Amino acid sequence: MEQLMANFLVVLILLTATRTADAAERKTENAILITLDGVRTQEIFGGLDLDVLKSITKKGKVEDTTAYKRYWAPTPQERREKVMPFFWGVLMKHGSIAGNRALGSSVEVTNNHLFSYPGYAEILTGQAHDGVIDSNDKKRNPYATVLEFLKRKLGLDSKRVAAFASWDTIDWIVEHEAGSITSNAGFEPYDHPDRVIRELSKLQFETDPPWDSVRHDAYTYRFALAHLKKYKPRALYISFGETDDWAHDGNYQRVLDALARTDSYLRGLWELLQSQRRYRGKTSILITVDHGRGDTDWRDHGEKVAQARYIWMAFISPESELRGEWSGTETIYQNQAAATLCRFLGLDYSENNPEAGKPIGRLFEGQKGQRDPNSK
Repeated sequence: MEQLMANFLVVLILLTATRTADAAERKTENAILITLDGVRTQEIFGGLDLDVLKSITKKGKVEDTTAYKRYWAPTPQERREKVMPFFWGVLMKHGSIAGNRALGSSVEVTNNHLFSYPGYAEILTGQAHDGVIDSNDKKRNPYATVLEFLKRKLGLDSKRVAAFASWDTIDWIVEHEAGSITSNAGFEPYDHPDRVIRELSKLQFETDPPWDSVRHDAYTYRFALAHLKKYKPRALYISFGETDDWAHDGNYQRVLDALARTDSYLRGLWELLQSQRRYRGKTSILITVDHGRGDTDWRDHGEKVAQARYIWMAFISPESELRGEWSGTETIYQNQAAATLCRFLGLDYSENNPEAGKPIGRLFEGQKGQRDPNSK
C-alpha cells in the first residue's frame, strides 16, 4: 500500500511539473479569430485568376480591364502579393499558412453543406452538425461556442470576449446563450464612448451596400479596433463578409478589391497589437474561411460544388515556430480551429466538446520534435 501511494505521488509530481513547465513556456495570453467569408484558395495562394477574369470580360481585351492592370503579375507569388502585400510580406514572416494543394497541403471542411452558417458553426464549436445546422436562417446556435468557453475558463466579463461581423446572422452563431459575450453584426448600432465611433455607427445606416444582411467591412473593422483599444478583450473574433457577396454577384474585380482592403485591415490590426504591451508577443491569431468555392463555378458553393470543401488556414502565434507555406503535410480540418485556439492559451477545448476536432499538432511541435498527445 505504501509503495502504491509512493508511486501515485511520483506520478502526481511529474504531472504537476509538466504542467508548470508548459505554463512557463507558453506566451499566449490573448486569442484572435478572423474569418474572410468564402475566399478561395486560388486567390489566397495565386492572386488574380486569369481564367476567371477572361470568362467575365465580354468586351475588349482582358489586359485593358482595371482588375488586370491592378493585380496581374507573371507568377502566383507576385500576383498574391499584389492583392495581399501585408499578409504575404509581413504576417507570413511571423506565421504560417496551410491549404496550398499544389504544395501537398490540404485543409478541408467536415460539414457537407458547404455554406456559411454550418461553416462558422464548425469553426466555433469544433464539430459539424449536419442534421441540426442545415440553413442560414437566424436561429440561435444550439451548441456552446469556443468564445463562450473562453469567457468561462478565463473568468472574463462580456466586454472582454467580443465578436464583430459584417453578416448579421453571425449574431446568432457566436453564442448559445444570447448576451453572454459582446456581439455586433450586420446593421447593428455600436455604442462606444468615442464620439467618432458613435458617428460611424450612425453612418453605417446611410451607406447602403447592395445586400440587406451584410454591412461594409470597413465598419466591422473600425468597431472591432475601437473595442480592442477601449476594453482590451482577451478573445476577439472579427468576421469580414464582402468577399463572399461580391463573388455571388459575379463581380470579380470587387472580390479582389475587397480582399485587398482586408489586407489593409490586417495591417491596421497588427500594428495596433504591436504597439501595446498587453498584446505584443502575447497574442495568437488564426485566420480562415467558412467555406471554399468552385474552380470554374467561382461564384458559388454548397453541397453540389465539390471544390467548396477545400479551404485554407493561417496561424500567427508565439507558440509556433512554423513560417510560410505548409508543404507535404497531412490534411487538417476546419473542426480543429476551436481546439487550436484554446491550445494556444493552454486550455483543453474537449472540456467544452469532447467530440470536437483536436488541436493541430504540427503547430505545437517544438525544437525537440515532441508532439502534444492531445493533438492530431
